[in-house]
Amino acid sequence: MKLKTTLLAASVALALVGCGSDSDNNNNSSSDNNGNNGGSTSQLAEKAVIAVPTEGKFIDAKVIGLFYKTGDVTDFTTNEGAFDIDQENPNVTFILGNEFGGLVLGSSSGRHVVTPYEAVGTQDRAVNLARLLLTINENDVDPVDAAEIAIPSQITGALEGSEILSLLAKVQLDDFEPGVGLNAVNAVFTALSIPVEKLVSAEDALKHFETAPGSLAKTTDRGSDVALTHWAKGSNWTFVERSSKQRVSYDHGRDFDLVLQMDRTLGEELYTKVTGLSVMYFKSTKEALVGLPGSNDGSVSGDKMAMYLTCEDQGGEADISRNNTDGFTVVTCDDEAMFIEDIDPKFAALQSAGGNFVYSFVNPSSTSESEEKFLWNEMTEFGGVYECMAKSSCTEQAMTKYEVVRRNDADEGDSQEQWQTETMSGSYDPITDVYTQVRRKYEENSGYISEEINFIYPVEKMGIDRYVDFVGTWKVTNTANHGSSVVTETWEFTETGVIIDGKETSYQELAMMDYWWFGTNKAGLSKAALDQLNSTIRWNDRMDGESEDKFKVNRFSYIPAGKNWDRGVLTSYTLDQETGNKLSTVTMQKI
Repeated sequence: MKLKTTLLAASVALALVGCGSDSDNNNNSSSDNNGNNGGSTSQLAEKAVIAVPTEGKFIDAKVIGLFYKTGDVTDFTTNEGAFDIDQENPNVTFILGNEFGGLVLGSSSGRHVVTPYEAVGTQDRAVNLARLLLTINENDVDPVDAAEIAIPSQITGALEGSEILSLLAKVQLDDFEPGVGLNAVNAVFTALSIPVEKLVSAEDALKHFETAPGSLAKTTDRGSDVALTHWAKGSNWTFVERSSKQRVSYDHGRDFDLVLQMDRTLGEELYTKVTGLSVMYFKSTKEALVGLPGSNDGSVSGDKMAMYLTCEDQGGEADISRNNTDGFTVVTCDDEAMFIEDIDPKFAALQSAGGNFVYSFVNPSSTSESEEKFLWNEMTEFGGVYECMAKSSCTEQAMTKYEVVRRNDADEGDSQEQWQTETMSGSYDPITDVYTQVRRKYEENSGYISEEINFIYPVEKMGIDRYVDFVGTWKVTNTANHGSSVVTETWEFTETGVIIDGKETSYQELAMMDYWWFGTNKAGLSKAALDQLNSTIRWNDRMDGESEDKFKVNRFSYIPAGKNWDRGVLTSYTLDQETGNKLSTVTMQKI
């Protein structure tokens, strides 16, 4: 495990895609309803107590007239972009619309500042939300320089059943591409008498994030300055980092492919071998940040994974490792090197998932077996959360920032410079005690772009973890047929499954479909890890008795909110495998 190299490449947070191993252990320990196991732990630094603010602000620049719900309170953000926070139920849901409907953006813990990243999660959705807000802004200013964004009165004052609210509900923030997605956006503009060609570009939205007065990069006071002692060196807390790569582009961003982390069509045995996402474990000691056994920062894709599965399927013992001579990845089967011509034709599709998707599976050979120490004086160069841990200077304010870093990633002796630009939105939530980073890396020479999301959080010791528990009542809205069909239901999750319209479906049955995470975590059937709720899976929706395959792809997105992480909005997009077209969207929120 080349952890130090990985840290350097990520600059602010680890850029890890690979295995997620559940290291839960419920033996001889108590457990709360979030999957946190008790057990004896000594000499842990105390957690700081940070008061929940009574008011926050929604900032792209300050957004005026954005509808929100917190506890029993519903209102619009003020001329300063401010919203109230219910102290008894400090979670806030944001809607581009009003009390009668509109586009549900997402839910966040009550905090000083919420941005598009905290509201909607992924890089593409955050940028598209900014594009939408800047385009409909009632203020007649250059979008790049807009210091405030005013939601049109046609939206804030719309009556129940109004066309504009219905049109907003059909907008998909991850799809502004020509076709169904862009048509839905254009329909909103037409209803507001805005020329469709006025849609702000992604490039201008990013410039606005960086340069506009009061924008993300210009807002420095984004939280409490109370020292987070349990995030400091020597705290003896164990930290878990879970990561999920979201999208990649090989042509300077002209086209993006979604990253598939799971594929149930491989068959259950092979699916189990490669299922998972990146998970790293660290302990903060006085001497060093210690990487712990069980961590896995390895991922593999394309022909290497096809070779691995070919060997395993034929009963061999496969291994994936890096050649120490030239640094290339080598796949062996029973200690013999494999080559492309050895790939079984039935796994050839893994070399390319098609024009809309790429594979990135866990490398089963990458799990670390020993500790690895990283001295604190070396950690300061990594910046961000690791720098503040090394300096014992972590606060909500220090950890919550938007930044763009351009650097030369060439190694010493390389004949050509390797410039890359990283755009990073980092955010610490005192209520969830989770640091979330949305990261975009652009390699200027090759045109390669990758987008991913990372979650880092403390636990008392190795062998325990935290989860989102689905047990409870959820409001579920399914939008299909290009927005013409919208169905809202109530789902009741129990200890054994989910009840819909009086019929219970077990977690085992759900796991065989798109909700793949149920039953994979030892903490309980109903629990899911944060990386699992930000993954993409391929599966076959063929019913028993049917002969024709119905391959689908589901992409999930979730940002934790609330003390137990279960107050966020889970969004699931069902996509056609062949075309990448969206078939339906499901949003779920516990009520």
